[in-house]
Amino acid sequence: MNQKRVARCLMVAGAMAGMGIVIVFGICLPVIAGEMKAMYPEYSPLYWPGLIGLWCAAALFLLGLWEYFRVCARIGRGQSFCGDNARSLTRIALYMALDGVLCIAAVFAPGLVFHLDIGPFWIILFLCAMACFALGILAWGLGRLVQKAAAIQEENDLTV
Repeated sequence: MNQKRVARCLMVAGAMAGMGIVIVFGICLPVIAGEMKAMYPEYSPLYWPGLIGLWCAAALFLLGLWEYFRVCARIGRGQSFCGDNARSLTRIALYMALDGVLCIAAVFAPGLVFHLDIGPFWIILFLCAMACFALGILAWGLGRLVQKAAAIQEENDLTV
């Protein structure tokens, strides 16, 4: 498979992920939050802060996807191992780490600010945080790998 075809397949996968993010964070979760607000009126103070937190998380995911698309475009141009890809992967790692911190904050903020217990939802938020941290570590590791490969490729280009 040539690089342009690989890049195209990666972009299609990224576009599907982006649509999923928009559908989940833009439609499904706000509807569920509205239904939960009606079912549990004692949690109504969490409605808008929760939605704003969800949208901040979605924005970080979409920023990460933007960097992902930039990496895919460079792969399609034959620039798989370059400093720009390493920096993009490092930014993706930062966005995922920030998303993880946001999830952890969502576990503790209701209790600290509103004196509310979020019940079993802390498990879901904790798992989301761990997934974000895992993706961040993976992106950071790939960024370091690409950075080293770019340095080796640059060195080889100079010797030829």
